[in-house]
Amino acid sequence: MGVFALCFWLSAGSVPSRHAIVFCQSGQIHTLDPGKMTYLQDIRVAQGLWEGLLQYAPRTLTPIAGVAQRWTISANQRTYTFYLRSDARWSNGQKVTSHDFVFEWRRVLQPHTGSGYVFLYFHIAGAKAYFDSLAKSPQHHLPFSSVGIRAPNARTLTVTLNHPCSYFLDLMAFAPFFPLDARAMRPFKEVSHHVVSYNPIWTRPPNLVTNGPFKLVDWRFHQFLELRPNPFYDQRSQVRCALLKIVNYEDPTAAFLAYRSGVINVLGFIPSSLGPALARQERRGLRHDVHITPVFGTAFLDLNCQKGVLKNRLVRQALDMAIRRRQLVQHVVRMPEVPVRVLVPPDTITGYQSPRGLPQNVKLARQLLKKAGYPDGRGIPPLRYLVVSSSPLSARVAEAVGAMWKRELGVRIHIRSEEGKIFHQDCVHGRFDVAGEGWYGDYPDPSTWLDLFLSGNPNNVTHYSSQRYDALIHRASREVDPAARMALLHRAEAHLVDAAIPAIPLFQMSDGMIYNAKKIGGIRPNFRMMTLLKYIHRR
Repeated sequence: MGVFALCFWLSAGSVPSRHAIVFCQSGQIHTLDPGKMTYLQDIRVAQGLWEGLLQYAPRTLTPIAGVAQRWTISANQRTYTFYLRSDARWSNGQKVTSHDFVFEWRRVLQPHTGSGYVFLYFHIAGAKAYFDSLAKSPQHHLPFSSVGIRAPNARTLTVTLNHPCSYFLDLMAFAPFFPLDARAMRPFKEVSHHVVSYNPIWTRPPNLVTNGPFKLVDWRFHQFLELRPNPFYDQRSQVRCALLKIVNYEDPTAAFLAYRSGVINVLGFIPSSLGPALARQERRGLRHDVHITPVFGTAFLDLNCQKGVLKNRLVRQALDMAIRRRQLVQHVVRMPEVPVRVLVPPDTITGYQSPRGLPQNVKLARQLLKKAGYPDGRGIPPLRYLVVSSSPLSARVAEAVGAMWKRELGVRIHIRSEEGKIFHQDCVHGRFDVAGEGWYGDYPDPSTWLDLFLSGNPNNVTHYSSQRYDALIHRASREVDPAARMALLHRAEAHLVDAAIPAIPLFQMSDGMIYNAKKIGGIRPNFRMMTLLKYIHRR
């Protein structure tokens, strides 16, 4: 979308554009179905449209009361009882009940829903067995009553876990656990071969019913979302933005120019092509609207472990050891990124000690490749390396990594740039050899990264599978002692980054936003890259 076109639709509507806040994201919206969300931009919008049992505190991001006004935890830390607010309402005025949470959680546990975060539900007693039985036979399966989710009345929800989970309350503020209005969903219900699904038009206005600070009033695909305050939101006085428009540009530089011209009020990312210059200007005090910080995210390369030469662990190790990470960060990324050889950002989680990861060692990498049967890269066809077209930095990283592999190992790559949704589908279906990836932690625990590599995890696009690794993660999930649990997770990550190498860590990411804090309030750049749209307002 050009700047002219964006200005045109900003001038339309009953609310003058000077009252609107235009927020530009780094990627287009993939889905407004909270049960299917995995992308940061989708989850950010979801937190403006929905509210979970809990929500994040604006300053500390700790979980605080949301739809649930209070909760209790049993002595064995396995049973949580949530007591819902009596004034919680959907955007159509209907009451939010505990049954709405049960409805959506049950839907997420249906394999055909395709939730990327369904594995988080497996903390709940009986949830995995129920999911597996449905996957095996949609007609003959375990009853939902076997799952530890109960709604004894409209304002009480009880959840029983398999084992204590230190971050369970944090999950209650996370998009995959948001409720859906069961009554509003009925018109979109479809049944086929004993499988219940819902026509996706339920996510489009005016069909979408939400319970958060905003409601969705317009959605123009590849253009913008328009959000206005939900008049039935019980904390309506905290919502001070009369009109919020979420936009996306295919060209990040064009987005920055639109920000400079005043068409965009908040740029929710740092354009990679301009990042080094903007970072320098911020450090020198020349720009006060640029806010860059190290974040709870890691950039890495996914390796397809199910086909071709990358099935060989020695080849994967050789590729890892041939990358000069510091050179990559200093000369290609040129931002305050930190080179890493591990997946979980070091020194970010209390009580967790990172493993070492493989060292950079070109000589040993060549020996490993020769041992694998590919001396000097002979016999290895060009690796299909996928990048997202909207990220010029990913392409530059791919070119630099490809040059290192060719020079040091004789391994060549073929870079393929794809639109975000196609990139995701190709990764899920294994149509790649190498894929540039970045992952932001969803909650403050190592498992937010390490669970990615579990066998059968929907987000495990590397298709790596190891009984030993799975056993370590499952043992950690059952471990009550915090120190012993962290030790098990350390062993699990060491297995990944010291030996198995399903992914190659590159650097801990930095990110940020661009906005004038004297004009726009309610935004607090933070380590977890959470932007709580509820609080955004003009000063």
